[in-house]
Amino acid sequence: MYVMNIGDSIIKNKLKNVYFIWGRGKTTIANRLKEKYGFYIYSTDESRDRQIKLANPIEQPYMCRDFQKEYGVKSFWELPKEVIEEREKHFVAEMTPMMVAELIQLSALHEVIICEGDIDYCAIVPIATHTVHLCNQSTSFDWFKRSDHEDVCDVIYRRTDLSEEEKQLVIQNAYESVAANEGVIPDWVVDLGIKNIVWNDNTSIDTTALEVATYFGFNK
Repeated sequence: MYVMNIGDSIIKNKLKNVYFIWGRGKTTIANRLKEKYGFYIYSTDESRDRQIKLANPIEQPYMCRDFQKEYGVKSFWELPKEVIEEREKHFVAEMTPMMVAELIQLSALHEVIICEGDIDYCAIVPIATHTVHLCNQSTSFDWFKRSDHEDVCDVIYRRTDLSEEEKQLVIQNAYESVAANEGVIPDWVVDLGIKNIVWNDNTSIDTTALEVATYFGFNK
């Protein structure tokens, strides 16, 4: 017999007007929906600095750790790939309840909220009514060419303490850390039953945004 989780049920009701977009190209599609419908956009990436200031070592130990100091490196992308992956997993998990608290407050102020960005998916699915995942298989897609990421490579290239070979190794490490499974539908999307929308060279921002809008029922 199914036993309802009362806590999750209450939170889910509070978040019923929050639409979660995950995957690659989520920021682009969220912004296009904002342009068309005027929806409020909540970016989990943009909330990071705000949440870090509120974090404490007891409740959010990973958010408070200085990994660069611990590993004796000058930039995040010099950390070992497995450390980057582990840090990101725990960082996002610790940050998720903080973001949910903000979304609950915002949900009372806005008719529709588009939440785009990384979050603890397994924790969110039970309390989310609307979710979609974008799988960007476009050959032109490059995470480091996004406007908010394009300075990553430039900063590395400007380093005077690294040889040209060392710079290339850092950049390669960065690419492998964020784009190792580019264009692949993650197992968790299938396991959790999340709607997946493929974005490739035969589609466009507008057609993908329309598909997302139609799935969410914005065109009714």
